Amino acid sequence: EKPVGKNVVIVSNGGRENLANLLKEKGFKTIELTHFEIKFIYGAAGELSVLVLRPDGEFEVDCDFFLVENAREYMLKQSGCYEISGLKDDEILEILNSKSPVYHYKNSTIFDPAICQYQGRRNELRAPCAEICPTVAILKNDEKRELVFSHIDCIGCGACVSVCPSGALKFAKLPQSVFGEIAKLYAGKIPLLIAESEIASAPAVQLPCGVLPFGIFGSKQIDEVNLLSAMQESGSSVIIYGTDAGEGTREAVELINGISRAIYGKDAVFLARNLIELQEALKQAQSSQLWAFSLNEQGLSKKEIFSKRVSAMVGEGSFGAVKSGELLKFGKVSINEASCTLCLSCVGACNTGALYADNSDNSIKLNASLCTTCNYCVLSCAEKDTIELQPCGVELEPGFFNYKMLAKDELFKCIECGKEFATSKAVMKIAEMMGAHFANEPEKMKTLFCCGDCKAKIMIKKQIEDARKGAM
Repeated sequence: EKPVGKNVVIVSNGGRENLANLLKEKGFKTIELTHFEIKFIYGAAGELSVLVLRPDGEFEVDCDFFLVENAREYMLKQSGCYEISGLKDDEILEILNSKSPVYHYKNSTIFDPAICQYQGRRNELRAPCAEICPTVAILKNDEKRELVFSHIDCIGCGACVSVCPSGALKFAKLPQSVFGEIAKLYAGKIPLLIAESEIASAPAVQLPCGVLPFGIFGSKQIDEVNLLSAMQESGSSVIIYGTDAGEGTREAVELINGISRAIYGKDAVFLARNLIELQEALKQAQSSQLWAFSLNEQGLSKKEIFSKRVSAMVGEGSFGAVKSGELLKFGKVSINEASCTLCLSCVGACNTGALYADNSDNSIKLNASLCTTCNYCVLSCAEKDTIELQPCGVELEPGFFNYKMLAKDELFKCIECGKEFATSKAVMKIAEMMGAHFANEPEKMKTLFCCGDCKAKIMIKKQIEDARKGAM
């Protein structure tokens, strides 16, 4: 919650004098402006700043609420800003009274910076959550490579969650850990995912026996993992009913249906945007489907859940490839073994687990189903033209969901004690680089082929010998 005052700016080219007078009677302070006088608005409820244009210059007006008729898109991105066209004066007063003197709001998102594809990166990468956010609830700070969250400005649509490639953003009202457990209760039923805002119109449609409503908070929140959990745990087709499915949800539906058509020859998900489409979806949806599968999702990331669930559908078969969209991307990494030193900078750069350093055989391996094509592995590679990322679709064959070797090397043994301490390629590369500098210093040259302990012993011994020679 946040304390807010009663300062109001009213913007209308036609004038809302009666509204202004009513608000003044109820203790609000008002300023009336026209669209021609407004340059910009920023801030949040309780601390909004309106940049006003006047013949003698521009200045700022601070307010708690911003009421506007026929608002331009940028005018409604902040909390405390309301479109009042079509609203009666007493309806507007009721809105303000419900928000003042205390403005209540909820945190709709949970953020895990450790697996974010943007947060803390040395290079500027995409942040689709900030791009798709309809308000200023998520902004990018490109200078610091940070996402800036304003929970008071969040409208809880869930669009950011559905486009998050790694699962760094979770919908606090219904995170995947909860969604997956609820989905298990729908075994043998056809889940009808229905958004909170659509429930009022639901009674207009008679639901067939076996169709069970599954309440969600917004149709934009649904992603590919939600759909897989619902269809596999129920063993049935899944219906989404919502007039405003977001880009992420629509792309997720296309991807899952593409996979289902390739393997089973039919759609698994039906997206109904109106009552007519809902009635048609209810006719086509079926239970007792071959994709029935139960998974313990506890402790698994979004990418891991996707990989395991689709892998279960593929089994040992081979069903071609399904094209991915602009938001849900997959990629294959290739490494030039001749120039790779296995420094593992690419593995350290990958925070989805797509690249893996296998100590058992000193190799780098890739699970393409976990890759989001962020390209950070390529940007982090110290060697020129060594690692390449190729975007691809979802390949419906077992190898796509398992780790495949990209590069391998033998460990180098210390020439003094025999302990393995680095890859052979890394040692030889350093020796090649430093050889010219140490050509006349055999002890230093020798240390290039020694472990840390022996390196220190050799240099200390050299210092002692030099000191003795100096004393003589």
